Amino acid sequence: MDIDLFIPDLRRICREAGEAIMEVYQRDDFDVQAKGDDSPVTAADLAAHRVIEKGLNQLNPTIPQLSEEADDISFATRSHWELFWCIDPLDGTKEFIRRNDEFTVNIALIQDGTPILGIIHLPPTRETYWGGSRIGAWKQEADSSVHSIQSRPLGNTLVVTASRRHGQEQNDKLLDKLAGDFDQVESLASGSSLKMCLIAEGKADLYPRLFPTSEWDTAAAQAIVEAAGGKLVNADTLEPLRYNQREDLTNPFFYVVGDPNFPLHALNSAI
Repeated sequence: MDIDLFIPDLRRICREAGEAIMEVYQRDDFDVQAKGDDSPVTAADLAAHRVIEKGLNQLNPTIPQLSEEADDISFATRSHWELFWCIDPLDGTKEFIRRNDEFTVNIALIQDGTPILGIIHLPPTRETYWGGSRIGAWKQEADSSVHSIQSRPLGNTLVVTASRRHGQEQNDKLLDKLAGDFDQVESLASGSSLKMCLIAEGKADLYPRLFPTSEWDTAAAQAIVEAAGGKLVNADTLEPLRYNQREDLTNPFFYVVGDPNFPLHALNSAI
């Protein structure tokens, strides 16, 4: 499959989903509701989902879709999928509700459990990241200029990016452990999959995620980070995350690093 052919259409679909999100963002009322797991869903999540579902069906109706807003597909059905789209129409719904501009549209193409293509769009800034094992990693700025991106090797200063809302106690333990190995350790808080994009483009070195996430939260970012030269790995096994391998779509805890030679074993000894 020549995944290069998907990129222009995927960028367009993400932009259209982003426009649908921003239309809701301008309203006074987001129509916030609680899902079965008590996580919030807004009119923007659902509007973006509809745009993406329609766009991907037009792009290739034979590839099934697994979206956060349409996740009631049994594993008996999903287990036969060799190729599928893994979608988070609005990653960072809580950030969206708080109006801090740190939310994204995430689309990944998964083949045999591995993300082979990912695209992440930031509606407020109109920036787009994408990447895959055969195409490298790229970023489009709001002014439409496109350039390749690459994660960076470890230096004397370690920049750790972390969630604004989850796992702060565990992260503090890691920072204390790492402080002696670097001249300086800096923490950079951010929302949604933007944290992993920062690693892909060489602005951060480590993202420890020691709090639950779902597969659509990481799939697109994993493809981009790996294409940029980094890694996203299971915190226990230190192997890359795999997708659609079981009924439960919850990820294990994980680490994202820009330098593939990062001493990950030292992190596990710190927690």
